[in-house]
Amino acid sequence: MESTRPWIAVYKELGLSWDRVPEVPAKTLSHYVREHAGQFREREALVFAGCGMSYETLDQQADRLAHALQSLGLMKGDVLGVHLPNVPQYVVAFVAAARLGVKLTSLSPLLRPAELGYQMDDAQVGVLLTFAPLLAQTGQACVGRSSLRAVIVTGPMDMLEGGSGSCLETLEVPGVVTAHTFQELMAAQPNTAVPDAALVSDVLYLQYTGGTTGKPKGAELSSYNLFCNNVQVDLFYGYRVGGETVASAFPYFHIGGAAVLFNGLRTASTNIVVPDPRDMAAMIGEMARRPPTVLAAVPALFQMLVAQDEFRALNFDGLRIAISGAAPFTEAAIAELEQVVGQGRFWEVYGMTETSPVQTINPSSRIKFGFVGIPVPGTDLRIVDVETGTQVMPTGEPGEVIVSGPQVMRGYANRPEETAAALREHDGKLWMHTGDIGFLDAEGYLRICDRKKDMVIVGGYKVFSAEVENKVAGLPGVGMCAVVGRADAERPGNEVVCLFVQKAPDAPEDAELEAQILAFCRDNMAPYKVPKEVSFVDGLPLTSVGKVDKLQLRERV
Repeated sequence: MESTRPWIAVYKELGLSWDRVPEVPAKTLSHYVREHAGQFREREALVFAGCGMSYETLDQQADRLAHALQSLGLMKGDVLGVHLPNVPQYVVAFVAAARLGVKLTSLSPLLRPAELGYQMDDAQVGVLLTFAPLLAQTGQACVGRSSLRAVIVTGPMDMLEGGSGSCLETLEVPGVVTAHTFQELMAAQPNTAVPDAALVSDVLYLQYTGGTTGKPKGAELSSYNLFCNNVQVDLFYGYRVGGETVASAFPYFHIGGAAVLFNGLRTASTNIVVPDPRDMAAMIGEMARRPPTVLAAVPALFQMLVAQDEFRALNFDGLRIAISGAAPFTEAAIAELEQVVGQGRFWEVYGMTETSPVQTINPSSRIKFGFVGIPVPGTDLRIVDVETGTQVMPTGEPGEVIVSGPQVMRGYANRPEETAAALREHDGKLWMHTGDIGFLDAEGYLRICDRKKDMVIVGGYKVFSAEVENKVAGLPGVGMCAVVGRADAERPGNEVVCLFVQKAPDAPEDAELEAQILAFCRDNMAPYKVPKEVSFVDGLPLTSVGKVDKLQLRERV
């Protein structure tokens, strides 16, 4: 089978085994934190705003929150929604949910009320942990949510010693029977250990992703999925238990951020919590006080950091790994980064929410620019024809990327048809059809050359064209519309959302209609989804079967 898995030769060259995944202990996040609270009691688990939280304290706070969630009626199998930026409360919620066997779904702070409401309904959120500065939009989203029983409101500094809690007068959450401040709720709980209720095989994470229709779907991920993927990539990274300091700019509501955090907590690492990666000074200041051994970010942020004199002046002698993902990284930009952080430390990964998330890795010692690497251990990868998804394509020939491995999701929550379309059996194995178009070279390195799902990458976030199109198409004055992305010359690896509009007969002037469209988009979509360029056309180009020809539109932009 090595002829159909050419990457095995690369593994041998690196002294590794592709077909042997290291054993994954039967532990959830709760088990790991509980163990570290005993073995690494005083070690900093989290660092936030210059203050550290030990593993012992993290474990105790997780018990308190677990008691609090039980008091609000959450039981094993119920859903906790977390609507926060990166703050310690988010991490405590991850651990507490795993302790109770409660499913956790992350809701991006960038979502608009309608988007929040959709995800809360789809996931059947029972309790929502939200951020005080976001309470206005949260309140709108909570109206009419039949499953929602309670809302917990937390402030930025609630977990710091002497930090002020959220004021009671801010707790006007329409349609919710009970609303609580995080600090008061936690203070009322006993300081006793909560028994672990979850198995490693239980689905504990409903991580939402966009689909080809634009409607987000909840990928069902178990502890085994996520920690197995941690172990798969760690065969390359070699995290030292109790010996790493991890600075990750990925948001926890993104699968990449959750995965980096989980690997850090699994290995008793110190995790620097970055609430706003755009605040360069704060992030660099944290790294100056606690030099990272692991650094993770999207390409655009790495480039922004490299442009800062303060970042270039940091001591990177202890840095072992710089991880990039979620968007392409140019060879020139990688070279510039390595001039700052050191040679041979850069790693690139490729994956998706449904695979927990890493499928391939570009090894620092065997990196191939323009490609996204070789499959991680135990992950099989094929390129199949786009039409049927069954015929394996020859080396160098593009097709749909499909993968099989222990990190592949259980399925999409309450979506049997979409699950059946994505997870298909071939040759006795279950394969995830990624929707990405790519090819393998002679060494088994994967190159992504197109996106079947027509998604646009903006700052590492995925914008699904169909979602934007479906919303804009319903506006008065819009006859037909289509969204494509174009490369952002100012931010390599980033794209600009471009909207083409074919006007309806009774449409107003271009400038007026453009203003109406953009105002609607800003009110109903996350900021990164809002089109940056609007073009009016007499007619959208169509293919021979009557579909919008996006290839022509991409050529225009």
